[in-house]
Amino acid sequence: MLMPSIDTLLPHAGRMRLIDRIVSYDEQRIVCESDSHRAAEHPLADGGTLSIVAGLEYGAQAMAIHGGLLAAMTQPQRNRARHGFLVAASDLRWFVERLDACAAPLTIEAVSELRSDHQVAYRFEIRAADLTLLTGRASVWLDAPQGR
Repeated sequence: MLMPSIDTLLPHAGRMRLIDRIVSYDEQRIVCESDSHRAAEHPLADGGTLSIVAGLEYGAQAMAIHGGLLAAMTQPQRNRARHGFLVAASDLRWFVERLDACAAPLTIEAVSELRSDHQVAYRFEIRAADLTLLTGRASVWLDAPQGR
């Protein structure tokens, strides 16, 4: 089966699509990579600094891509990414202050802990080379009304 384009799996577009590549996935987990953390005009940077807190968005996008891949396998007629709201982030532990200071590509791994019709929960880890940068858990409410 051909892997769908990341652009079809995320509601994000342009510079806000932070994930560059899908490395691997199965029913429970996904591993992605990104080089976007080093972009001079990163959309989440403040004064040229990309805080480790932005790693939560990288984790959330990996979760969304995983959900889209699973939906494409089970519901191939679905032609849009599901919208959702991040409703909880917990157990966040960071080991660096900035993402933009990491020279290596980011590896983002997300492991499903809960899936239902309207909610997903994952634990995630972000690494650069062999260094763990951020770990945590996140929950998303799916098909939430879209803002204007």
